[in-house]
Amino acid sequence: TKPKLPPCMHGLKCRTLAVFAVRRVAARQFMAASSEAHAEAPDDSLATLSKRAQKKAQKKAEKAAEKAAAGYAGQEASGRRGPSGQELKGPEQKTTRVEVDGPVNENPLRTPALEAENVHKVYDTIAEHWNHTRYKAWPRVEAFCRSLPKGSLVADLGCGNGKNLPHVQDTGGFAVASDMSEPLARIAHREFGACALVADCLNTPFRSGSFDAALHIAVMHHLSTEPRRIQALREGARVLKPGGLFLVYCWSYEQDDEKSRSRHRFVAQDVLVPWSFRTPGVKKAQPEIPVASDLEGDAEKWEDKPAVCQRYCHVYREGELVELLANVPELEIVDSYFDTGNWCAISRRLP
Repeated sequence: TKPKLPPCMHGLKCRTLAVFAVRRVAARQFMAASSEAHAEAPDDSLATLSKRAQKKAQKKAEKAAEKAAAGYAGQEASGRRGPSGQELKGPEQKTTRVEVDGPVNENPLRTPALEAENVHKVYDTIAEHWNHTRYKAWPRVEAFCRSLPKGSLVADLGCGNGKNLPHVQDTGGFAVASDMSEPLARIAHREFGACALVADCLNTPFRSGSFDAALHIAVMHHLSTEPRRIQALREGARVLKPGGLFLVYCWSYEQDDEKSRSRHRFVAQDVLVPWSFRTPGVKKAQPEIPVASDLEGDAEKWEDKPAVCQRYCHVYREGELVELLANVPELEIVDSYFDTGNWCAISRRLP
């Protein structure tokens, strides 16, 4: 048997049920009235929706036209996509031709002023921002690292922010990272717990024949003379054990749509490439209109836009990297290919 409610609760229960009943009736009446209203004037509703859709489409078309006029071609116009398949936004990146003087002396270990100013100084300046824009290894570099036997000792010569290191670590290898930029070497250590040090890839402090593999990713295109490029390859060969593998990536001059889908186009092989302090995926803040009272503040409160840094690069033509490797008799080329806008080669250290 159901428990009986005390007399004081009967009235409350009845009032609650009545409130729910009234609400249900009101909801039904509202739905019925809405249906009748739509039935009486369907053409007006459709016309309103059509006008809204037309305005939306018109605004979208106007935005696309503005972007196209400003040089921002969309995917349909250019079909340009990055190595990860993402749509590349923005205009083709402009570069400036630069004249490179021949080596002043025969010592390739002497850093030219061009590299000191437009490579070393620039990367020390942009290191933290660079770290936020270079967060993923290229697929074939990752595949190379993961193909190495467990326990391999790997030298990452010119490690940058260390984005390739996790793939060595994940497969049971041990990576020793080095870079000419102290801020970048510190980032590699901070982000990945790597053994990182400041060292010139042309003259490292490592013992000869001590590494199972060496990485040389996106470093060669910052060397301004041929003797320095050959010396970098010789140094990579020196630190390898017999049978050790050497992976080299350098930026390619050929950046047309058939070979590379990037937005880079080079006016010459020796160029200055601008680096702007912009973070991908973050829109620029719209400037606020200054109020008169704000203009009376000290001049120290005003901040200039960050300067655009100019990085020196020597971009490589097809076959140029292979020709340079031919100057290092300790290495034999296992494979050479084009990947993600780079000319690449895998070499093996001969006994």
